[in-house]
Amino acid sequence: MAEDDIKRPSPEELLEVASKETDTQKKGKLTIYLGYAPGVGKTYAMLYDAHLRKKEGVDVVAGYAETHNRQETEKLLKGLEVIEPLIVDYKGLKLKEVNFEKILKRKPQLVIIDELAHSNPPDFKNAKRYQDVEEILNAGIDVYTALNVQHIESLNDLVFQITNTAIKETVPDKFIELASEIKLLDLTPEELLKRLSDGKVYVKDMAQAAVKKYFRSGNLLALRQIALRVVADSVDDKMRTYMKQHAIAGPWSVKEKVLVGIFASPYAEQLVRATYRFATEIEAQWIAIHIETQRNQNFTEQEEAWLNKAFDLTRSLGGQIVWIKGDDVTTEMINYAKSQNVTKIVIGKPRKFSIFSPSIPEKLIMQTEFIDVYLITPKEKKAQEFLKKKKYSFQKIKQYFYSTANIILATILGLALKNHLSHSSLMAIFLAALFSNALMFGISPVIASIVLSVLIFDFFFIPPEYTFYIFNFNYLISFLVYAVVIVSVSTLATKLKTKMKLLKEIQLRESSLYELSNNLVMASTKEQVLSILINRIKKLFNTESAIFVADENNKLKLGAKTKTFDINSESQGIASWCFINKKNAGFGTETIANASALYIPMITTNAIFGVIAIELKQINKHLTIDERVALDAISHLGAIALERLKLMRCS
Repeated sequence: MAEDDIKRPSPEELLEVASKETDTQKKGKLTIYLGYAPGVGKTYAMLYDAHLRKKEGVDVVAGYAETHNRQETEKLLKGLEVIEPLIVDYKGLKLKEVNFEKILKRKPQLVIIDELAHSNPPDFKNAKRYQDVEEILNAGIDVYTALNVQHIESLNDLVFQITNTAIKETVPDKFIELASEIKLLDLTPEELLKRLSDGKVYVKDMAQAAVKKYFRSGNLLALRQIALRVVADSVDDKMRTYMKQHAIAGPWSVKEKVLVGIFASPYAEQLVRATYRFATEIEAQWIAIHIETQRNQNFTEQEEAWLNKAFDLTRSLGGQIVWIKGDDVTTEMINYAKSQNVTKIVIGKPRKFSIFSPSIPEKLIMQTEFIDVYLITPKEKKAQEFLKKKKYSFQKIKQYFYSTANIILATILGLALKNHLSHSSLMAIFLAALFSNALMFGISPVIASIVLSVLIFDFFFIPPEYTFYIFNFNYLISFLVYAVVIVSVSTLATKLKTKMKLLKEIQLRESSLYELSNNLVMASTKEQVLSILINRIKKLFNTESAIFVADENNKLKLGAKTKTFDINSESQGIASWCFINKKNAGFGTETIANASALYIPMITTNAIFGVIAIELKQINKHLTIDERVALDAISHLGAIALERLKLMRCS
């Protein structure tokens, strides 16, 4: 191999490895026992290994192990300390849940927690068990846990395609990447089917018909192949990390960057998952982009839900989110891709192509050079999940009303002057009304008013009157010409108004952030920084808020708040959790979702400096993507300002 082809790890890559090693030293180690289907022996293997660790002198406890009343599995619980589960009453059922508080208090070296993908009852702090496991890892406790491959988030659509069985409980791939080791529990499909027929496979949550459909030899072979691939990828990542740690020369490829276009559709989540898998395979950074245009800025509740779910999934899978306003989706996406050195674009494949109106993928393919474009075919969805027709807004109805009123006024004026003016002069009156409509209203109301004006003019003013018959072909040509002119004027006016509105919004946002960053740069004390931040949040969101900051001992304390923000043990506890775990919590998240405020950590690339809490429940409001981006920018700028003051004190 030529010397140029050999590339040793860069300093940045070695720094990344060192950072990961530091984080690993602070946290507990996660071991995942992975299976391709229920019944392959994950819990048994987990308990067996726990006994081996106990013999080595490791302090082991069983936090939760689902034995399904199998005698051989229950025997393995004997000799292990068992943390008694919480008994939770949920809809008349007595549920056994992991007592995480007791585990944290007991603080063993290793704890066994089964069924990683389990969803917690509504009153629990975290919505998912894997989030609780993450807290235990952050406390420095090692965890053994079990998971089936169908519960991995990015594989959800693929598993559905294979088995036609919807899996609702999933674990983000980013969490699975935390695992120090993934152990595959493997059986041949024949052995697993025999265990199923012997009653040794526990499938209480699946109807008998679903069991027969799921446990087919072809399905099991496909799932087994996926599980083997997951483990192979994990081993490959470990090998790459080892080579970087030891500065071993290798084919260290230049990082790719993938951009995926997200639209408000039932397929948005599928597109995110497919992009994540693709980006992971080629070790690329990936970005989810949504272009807001005048045409698609008013969403139905269903469309907004699809879009929010897609972006929530993007966050959980570690992707970057970009929301851009523009008047053309293709142009904005290409401009962003070129400005950010994107190498590949992923977009949904349209169901049909039109000769007269090129689709977005067609435009991307034709207008991009040196950028690969990938089309993803969405999996079928049930009929009721398809896009609902948008209801006409009150603003749109008003446009139709006023544009029609203008034509009616022109008609009244024309009838009054009918005996005094020529046909061309009467036509000019209608043309003036249509020009007025073209400048003030959207294209649809303008086209409707054109059709109405042609019918009225033909009926009242063109012989033979009071009929729709046109005896002179010249009138028809005139109608067509002025229809084209009016539509052209309307189109240009609409584009101009859209551009002006977008420019105004962009200018306001940029000037607001510039003003904030300028004020933060000028701040010389922590109190000034906090005052600037709290006032900016109040101005932008018109709600109560608070900022918690870390002191010299890295303990979180209240730094500033608005008058009526309620500071109590709950708000302080959520802020502390957010600070320790460096993740959002509270209203609108999956962690302590019943809280009244949203908590966002203030993080720089080097450290965390505090937490911003913003009251949302009392005003019954979920943040839009635009507002969320603005709040993230505020928290980041605030963290940078606090970091600057800290460095100034140290120098």
